[in-house]
Amino acid sequence: MRGETESRAMKPAESPSETLPGGIPSRENPGNAASVPPAAPEPGAEFDRPESWTRIMGLPIGWFALLFGVILLCAGLGVLPNTMLAGFAVVILVGAALNWIGGRVPGLRNYGLPTVLCILTPAILLHLGWFPAALAENMEIFTDGSEIGFIDFYVASLIAGSILGMPRALLLKAGARIAVPLIGTIITVFLVVGAVGAALGFGLRDAVLFVAAPIMGGGVGAGIVPMSGIYSEQMGGDAGAYVAQLIPAVIIANVLTIFCAGIFNGITYKGQQFFVGFNGNGQIVRVEGSTDQFKAKAKPTSGSFNVLVVGLTLAATLFLAGSIIAEFVPGLHAYAWTILLAAAIKIFGLMPASFEDAVSSWFGFVSSTLTPALLVGISITFFEFDELGRLLSDWRYPVLVALAVVVAILVSGALGWLVKMYYAETSIAIGMGMTDMGGTGDVAVVSAANRLELMPFLQVSSRIGGALVLLTVSLLIPIIG
Repeated sequence: MRGETESRAMKPAESPSETLPGGIPSRENPGNAASVPPAAPEPGAEFDRPESWTRIMGLPIGWFALLFGVILLCAGLGVLPNTMLAGFAVVILVGAALNWIGGRVPGLRNYGLPTVLCILTPAILLHLGWFPAALAENMEIFTDGSEIGFIDFYVASLIAGSILGMPRALLLKAGARIAVPLIGTIITVFLVVGAVGAALGFGLRDAVLFVAAPIMGGGVGAGIVPMSGIYSEQMGGDAGAYVAQLIPAVIIANVLTIFCAGIFNGITYKGQQFFVGFNGNGQIVRVEGSTDQFKAKAKPTSGSFNVLVVGLTLAATLFLAGSIIAEFVPGLHAYAWTILLAAAIKIFGLMPASFEDAVSSWFGFVSSTLTPALLVGISITFFEFDELGRLLSDWRYPVLVALAVVVAILVSGALGWLVKMYYAETSIAIGMGMTDMGGTGDVAVVSAANRLELMPFLQVSSRIGGALVLLTVSLLIPIIG
């Protein structure tokens, strides 16, 4: 009775959505196909529009091919300059082409295929000698060169926009409750994976820093990239070498996480309750009220020129402020201080809402247009097949990766249940949100779990949880590094 009472108490005052995108019946009303669908789009829906087959990056395929041909001709003639302008052209066109190809494959496109193609294809072609050397050199200098620093450009935009664009109520009212499974899961995964890694002879340090941390770090752009910079600064060595060691764990964990999300959907689709508080049918908190106030705004996809330039300037200045603090307070990377500054500004309301919206609009532009560009740059610059082969040849590595995913899912659900959250929803939102591949992984997980309404909470896991992981490794390296 208690579980039924709690479930009824959590129903929003307004009529809930009863069908999912694509006509899939919801858990609350499996038979009603006439109900209003939720606002969240079906993963891969953008690829179903008829014009998506004839346009790439909004351009007719013929025009896109012409632009692509120009960069290939420049590379072939040896006149491709290693400048910011040329770098933008190369990574954007290569990334857009691979992202478009991945989006043409039904089913797999919903589970991160465009992202995987962007990460793996350039590296594979380069390894086989089929990728133009001039393009590869240009992409390396543009992505990681100290004079251009596309990575800093992207990460600063992502950190500032994702945090400042998050609902304040989500940080304040739900923050304390979510913090328990979020922080507890990070600590437990680090301890368990570290201990098992030490027991298996893999090494506590390597298990924590190169398995647990990247898996829990929030994906590639927001996790691996800043994490590699932290490792390079605090342990020495090249950041690119660290990226090559960190990426495999994230890719493997993402596949396992999506598979687990499908299992959760299968065992809860008809509202099954294995114990009181197990299944919230899409609701995450077992208290009276609605979670509507915690829903994130739709990510902006456009903005006026002055709004975008204000967003860019604020994001860049916030990163510079983090760099200043890092200079005087060593021990934490500038990325970590940028995260803390953005969170403080949001929590204490230190910035006008119009400024926050400007940063969020800039983040929307960068994340929606430049993520494939970043991924192909990372692929060429950092991905090493020799390193990948070395890692996978050791049976302990995939075992530890799987262990991290399973522990995160089980522990997050248990801790969420203890603080009046539903076990299944917390496992999906926190455990799976932290072990997937960031933004693309979040979409795939909520789709596989049939719980699109949990997207804001997976964003918290990916962004805030990933930020906590960056802070944690910054503090751990002096101890175990």
